[in-house]
Amino acid sequence: MNRSKKHQQLALLVVTASLFIGSMAKADAVTDWNVKAGEIVVEAKLATAPANRVLAIVHTAVYEAPNAITKHYPASGLRLEVAPGASIEAAVATANHATLAKCVPSQQEAIDTAYQAALASLADGPAKTAGIAVGEKAAAAVSH
Repeated sequence: MNRSKKHQQLALLVVTASLFIGSMAKADAVTDWNVKAGEIVVEAKLATAPANRVLAIVHTAVYEAPNAITKHYPASGLRLEVAPGASIEAAVATANHATLAKCVPSQQEAIDTAYQAALASLADGPAKTAGIAVGEKAAAAVSH
């Protein structure tokens, strides 16, 4: 079996395991987007090292954006300005969208579709706008 086929099978196994584990855990914006990001990376048919790099960038932005809002976890050197009441869901969706779009442009349609669906489920207003802003800042900071 060639390396490319092995990498595709390994990526599919990881995504399948994520789906199984994710279904057992309480669903939230981060776990939902983990599954989507994994599917997008698999569809892009990236080799293992580039796929791991993309997911590392995505997950770093996803850590930074909601943590700037909640401050639940240790802060990194990144200092993001956040408006009070920012939506964590909007921040997570935007961090995923922006990093995936930059790292896997061949999957732009799937990325945009997932992002629009996530944003459509959120009420318009200052919380959503602030969440989008912090998600964009986190993505820009980690994927420069």
